[in-house]
Amino acid sequence: MSPFRDITTMAPNMMRETIQNEEDRSSSPSSAPVTIMVDPYSTGCLVANEIAKRGCVLMALWTKGFSEEMKTHVPQSAGTMHYFCEVDEQDSLDSTADAVRAAAQGRELAACVAGGEAGVDLADALSEKLGLRTNGTDIPNRRDKKIQQELVRKVGLRSVRQSCGTTLEDVDAFLKTEQYPLVLKPVESAGSDGVKLCSSYNEAKDHFELLMNSQMVNGGECPAVLCQEFLRGKEYVVDHVSRDGIHKTMMVWVYDKRPANGSAFVYFGCVPVDSESPEAKILIPYVRGVLDAMGFKNGPSHGEVMMTDEGPCLIEMNCRAHGGDGNWRPLCKALTGGYSQVEASADAFLDEFQFHRLPDKPCSPFKAWGLEAILVSFSRGTVQSCPGYEVIKNLPSFLCLETGIQAGSKVDFTIDLFTGIGSVILLNSDKDAMQRDLDFIRYMEKINGLFVYETRLETLNRPTSEAFHVAASADDSMRVYSSDGPSLIRRLSSDRPELRKPLVKRFSTMDASKECVVVVDPYSTGCLICEEIQKRGYQLVALWTKGFAPEMKTHIPISCGKLNYKTQVDEVGSLIETAEAVKKAAGAFKIVGCIAGGEAGVDLADALSENLNVRSNGTDIPNKRDKKIQQELIKKRGLRSVRQAAGTKFEEVEPFLKREPYPVVLKPIESAGSDGVKLCHNFEEAREHFNVLMKSQMVNGGDCPAVLCQEFLRGKEYVVDHVSRDGVHKTVMVWVYDKRPANGSAFVYFGCVPVASDSPEAKLLIPYVRRVLDSLDVRNGPSHAEVMMMDDGPCLVEMNCRAHGGDGNWRPLCRALTGGYSQVEASVDAFLDSRQFKITPDRPPSPFKASGQEVILVSFSSGTVKSTPGFDEIEKLKSFVYLETGVKKGSKVDYTVDLFTGIGSVILMHEDPKILADDVAFIRRMEKENKIFEYEPSRTVFASPSNILDALLRPITFSSQNQQSY
Repeated sequence: MSPFRDITTMAPNMMRETIQNEEDRSSSPSSAPVTIMVDPYSTGCLVANEIAKRGCVLMALWTKGFSEEMKTHVPQSAGTMHYFCEVDEQDSLDSTADAVRAAAQGRELAACVAGGEAGVDLADALSEKLGLRTNGTDIPNRRDKKIQQELVRKVGLRSVRQSCGTTLEDVDAFLKTEQYPLVLKPVESAGSDGVKLCSSYNEAKDHFELLMNSQMVNGGECPAVLCQEFLRGKEYVVDHVSRDGIHKTMMVWVYDKRPANGSAFVYFGCVPVDSESPEAKILIPYVRGVLDAMGFKNGPSHGEVMMTDEGPCLIEMNCRAHGGDGNWRPLCKALTGGYSQVEASADAFLDEFQFHRLPDKPCSPFKAWGLEAILVSFSRGTVQSCPGYEVIKNLPSFLCLETGIQAGSKVDFTIDLFTGIGSVILLNSDKDAMQRDLDFIRYMEKINGLFVYETRLETLNRPTSEAFHVAASADDSMRVYSSDGPSLIRRLSSDRPELRKPLVKRFSTMDASKECVVVVDPYSTGCLICEEIQKRGYQLVALWTKGFAPEMKTHIPISCGKLNYKTQVDEVGSLIETAEAVKKAAGAFKIVGCIAGGEAGVDLADALSENLNVRSNGTDIPNKRDKKIQQELIKKRGLRSVRQAAGTKFEEVEPFLKREPYPVVLKPIESAGSDGVKLCHNFEEAREHFNVLMKSQMVNGGDCPAVLCQEFLRGKEYVVDHVSRDGVHKTVMVWVYDKRPANGSAFVYFGCVPVASDSPEAKLLIPYVRRVLDSLDVRNGPSHAEVMMMDDGPCLVEMNCRAHGGDGNWRPLCRALTGGYSQVEASVDAFLDSRQFKITPDRPPSPFKASGQEVILVSFSSGTVKSTPGFDEIEKLKSFVYLETGVKKGSKVDYTVDLFTGIGSVILMHEDPKILADDVAFIRRMEKENKIFEYEPSRTVFASPSNILDALLRPITFSSQNQQSY
C-alpha cells in the first residue's frame, strides 16, 4: 500500500509529479465512501474521476505484474488523478480483500470497478468477495476469448470457429485443417495486444510460440493462445453500460476501413451509427444476447462484432469501458445530448435512479455530427515539424487530436495502427461543415501536408540513364531496372510477328567484309549498334577504356543477338599507343569508323576517330561530357543555360552554394546519365554530397574529376534524340516524361511518352537542341539531349553524345512509330551509309504510324516478393513488347519514390490507340490494387482502434472552445 498521490498527465517524455502528503489524505471527508478502481488507466481514469464527482474517494488497486509505465497512462482530459490510496494485489483474494479494507480505514466501500482490461478478473472476484455490485465468478474468466465464443455458441448465437491451447499440439489439428488466413491471439489481452493474422501454417506456428514466450503489454505471461477463423465483413463496436442485467446501449460505431499503401485494409476512422439504422437494429440485440450469455450484469462493456454474410458474429467482448483514452467522450455527449459511457458507468454503480433515466439506446437522429478520423501517412521520413497538425487544430469541427508524432519522429507509410500517425475527433452541428473539415484532412494526407520532413539526399535519376548510383548498395531493394545489367530479368514478346521483321543488309562500300569498325565501350544500346554494324557485314573491334567496370562489359540487352568481336582491345598509355594497338588488332581490315558505344567511351572515341582520320567530332572541344563546359558553350551562343559552378575543392563552389536558392543539383561533371546526381536542400547537405562525390568511383569506372553545382530546373522534362552526319542533324524521336507525385515523393517517373514532331513543344525543342549540338561541335553520330521546358523556354539539362540508353528497349516501338527506323539504324547510317542517311526524314512522321510508350512500373506497397503474377498478366497484353525488371522471388520491394525503388519498365505498342490506352490503364490498376506481386505473409499485428491506443502513450490536444460549445 502506498500513500495518497497525484499523477498529472503530460507528454510521455515529460516528468510526472508524485505528491506524498498524509495531511492531504487525512483531510478527505471521513464519511466519503471508497470506490476501488482496479488498474485505472486510459478511459478508466475518466470513469474514476466521474465517480469522484459523485462524492467518492478513489482507491487504486494494481494487479500483479501491471507495468509501472501503464500506471502513468492518464488521459490529458482526466487532468490530475487524486487517489485516496494505492494498494497492490496480494497473493490471495482474501489477503487482497483484507488489504483493501485496511486501506479504507473504516470507510464504506461503494463499488469495485475494472479500470482497464487487466483488472477485469480481479474486479469481478473482489466485488463478489466484498458484497458489492458484481458480475461474479460463476464464469471465472470473462477475458478468455475462447470461453466467450463457447458461451455464445451455447445460446445459439453465431460464433467463431476456434481452437485453444498452451502447446502447439493442442491446436495443431485446427491449424492444419482450417482455411487460412487465421487469427492468433492470447486468450486474455488488452484488445489487440498480440493479435495477428497468419497466412500459413508455419507463420501460425511461429506466432503461437512467440505468444507463449511473451509478456503481455499490461503485464503477466500469456496463459494460452487462441486460434480462430478470420471473419470477413464490416467491423462494428457496440458500447453498453449495464446494471443488474439491464443493458443500455451507449453508442454503435463502424470502422471506416480501406485499402492503402499496399495493405488490404487500413483504418481511416470510426463513425457513429444511428441506433435506428438496419445494422444497429441487428447488432444491439445480438450484443445484449452476448452479454447475457457471458453473465455480464454490471458496468461498462464494448463488444467488437463483424457483420458477416450470415449476420453479426462476436470478435471479442471487452468487459470494461471503450478504450482510446476516452477521447470520444465529448463527441458522444454532443451526439446523445448530454451523456456518454463514462457518466453512465458511474451511474450503473452509484446512482440507480439516474441509470434508469438513461435512454435504452442513443437518440435518433443524433443531435450533432461527428466522428473519429484516424490519420493515415502516405509518405515516410524524419519529421522536422508538424504544420498540418496546427492547421487541423484550427478547423471549425476540431475537438481533439491525439498523436505520438513530433519533431524527430520517424514516420512510415501507414499499413496498420502501429504505423498510424494520430487520431482526430471532429464535431459540428453542421453536417456539411464537418464533412468539409474531414475532406480537408484527407486532402492534406494525400498531398503529404501534415509534416515537413528533414531533408534527405534525393537522387535525381532519369530513365535514360545507363547507370545506377555512385556506390552500389548491398540492399536488394535499391535498384535501377534500366542499368543493373546481367542481374535483370527481361521478357520480350514472342507472338508479335511485326517485331521480328528481318533487317535489310545495307553495305556502304563495295566490300564491307574487308572493313572493320571500332566501338568504344559497347554496352546497353551500344550493343544494338554493334549488332546492326555486324549485320551489314563489317568486322567489330571492341575497345575498352581504362577503368571500365568488368561487369558492365557483360551488359548486353536481351534483344541483341550474339556479338562476334574480331578482337577486343584495352586502352593503353597514350592515344598514339592506343591507336597503334587498334590498328594491330584490325590487321588487314580497313578501319572505316570509330563510334562511342557508351557514355565512358565518348571522349576516347572522339580523339581516336580524329587520329584514325575517320568521321569524327574531333577534339576542338576536348571533353564534351563535361556538363559545366556544355552549359558555358550554349550560354556563349545565347541559349538558355543553367546557373552553375564547378570545382575539385569545396572552396571553389562555396560562394555559389551560399547565394543560390535551394534546392540545388550536384553531380559529377562527367557521368552516365544520373550517375551521382543528387538534389540537395541546404548548404550542409550540398557540402556533404560534394565530398561524397569527390571520394567516389563512377559506376562506369574512374574517379570523379570534379563536381558541378547547378540551379534546380522546374518544368516538364523532355528527351530529344538525334543522329548527325557532317553537321546535318536528323531528329529520330522526341519523348516527354510522365512524372507525378506518388508515395510522398514530389515526383515519380510513370513513363516516357513519344511526342509528335509537329506539336508546339517539339517545334520549340528540336531547333533548340540542334543549336545545342552545333554549340558543342557534335557533327557525327547519335545523341540524346535532356531538356527542361521552363516558363521562359527550353533549357538544357545535359547533352549525352551517345545513343539513348535503357538497353535500346524502345527500338521496336520507334520503328513502329516511324514506319521502319530508329536511332540504332540511323546511327550506323550516319557513319557508314551516306545515301541512307540522306533519305532518313528530318524528323519523325506526324501523326505516328502506331501508338506506344514506355510504362515505368510503380510500387504502392512493400514486402518480400513471393511471386510475380502481374508480370505474367502484362505479358499477355495485346500491346506488350518488352518487360525489364530487377524484381523476382525473394526480392524486397519498397514504395516507389525514385528510380532506385522502381520495379520495372514495360514497352507497349499497338496500331490501335484504344488498345494501348486500355493496356496502360490495366497496368495502372494492377499497381494501385497491388496485384503485380504476391508478397510473403506480413508479420504485421492485426489490431483494432478501440483498444490499441490504450497501449500507446500519446500526447493529446483538445479544443477548449469546441468542448464548451457542447
